[in-house]
Amino acid sequence: MKLIDSLKSKSQLTVFIYAFLLNIIIGYIDYVTGYDIGISAFYLAPIGLVVWFMHSKKSAGIYMAIITSITITVSNLLAGQMIRYYAVELWNTIVHFAFFAISALLIYEVRSNMERREKLIRELQQALDEVKTLSGLLPMCSSCKKIRDDKGYWSQVEVYISAHSDAMVSHGLCPECARILYPEIYKKIKDKEK
Repeated sequence: MKLIDSLKSKSQLTVFIYAFLLNIIIGYIDYVTGYDIGISAFYLAPIGLVVWFMHSKKSAGIYMAIITSITITVSNLLAGQMIRYYAVELWNTIVHFAFFAISALLIYEVRSNMERREKLIRELQQALDEVKTLSGLLPMCSSCKKIRDDKGYWSQVEVYISAHSDAMVSHGLCPECARILYPEIYKKIKDKEK
């Protein structure tokens, strides 16, 4: 865990250098063990390191895939692998590159999806923290529309809503009430609208 936390705090260049050095170490082990023993899977470590900790740089994974493909070819040649056909060796290097590049892109996508998921969880948690909802059965007077709270006290609807949610209540008149309560003003407004 300390290593991972340490890598998170390093600059992207530092992470790339660490991955490059790890690639060289694996290449040396590949050279020492000889070309007959395949350790290609271990080369995914520096690629994963670069892609995971330099997640904003998809191209860094591709560069490391190129470096890794060359490292495998060079270590096998230094270990004594005979080249019968240069085209076959070139093909093998291209296949290694394709494998490592696809792996780098897949790791990048996993990392990106994890970041999007974590961001969405943070946003949802923040929204959930901010939401204050009314729920359950609200006893309301049929006549005056006051609401009874848990303690048995009756209060105006707007007071209850303001106290039990983050909603702000403003006042106005619906057209029906305006017509009944202020018929002269309502008639003037309707005449102007025509």
